Amino acid sequence: MKAIFTILAAFLITITSCNCQKDTVSSNALTSETNMQNVMPTIKYEANARGLALAVKVENQILFVSRVRDFKDYEEKIKISDADWKEITTLTKALDLTKVKDLKWPTEMRFYDGAAHANIIFISGGVEYPANGFDHGYPPVEIEKLVNKILKLTEK
Repeated sequence: MKAIFTILAAFLITITSCNCQKDTVSSNALTSETNMQNVMPTIKYEANARGLALAVKVENQILFVSRVRDFKDYEEKIKISDADWKEITTLTKALDLTKVKDLKWPTEMRFYDGAAHANIIFISGGVEYPANGFDHGYPPVEIEKLVNKILKLTEK
């Protein structure tokens, strides 16, 4: 009788401890998902055509710019003002990064050399969220303000 009671008690303790671990794992997943939404992702924008090469990276209130193909390091480093950074952060956090790949481009001029081919990638928590390619100067509506803001800052 004591053996059955001991086995039953051990079984109950095991089941209870497994449930606690599941709760911990799911709460950790929720915490990391919430942190991912609160952390500003790194943004990489590239545009390429025969006469154009532009690579931009936005990270930690700094804009890194290269205007050379096959670059090894960004040539320019531009500090983003607090007001511009706040605007970029607001525009970025309004996006659902998991849906960026489904954005539709408004024009197709890049298919006949009418515009440079552009792409944008958001990197958050080590995961890359690339958009479909689009025409440089004509981004999808959902990211239009963000892309135009970043490109305007590269002109300074």
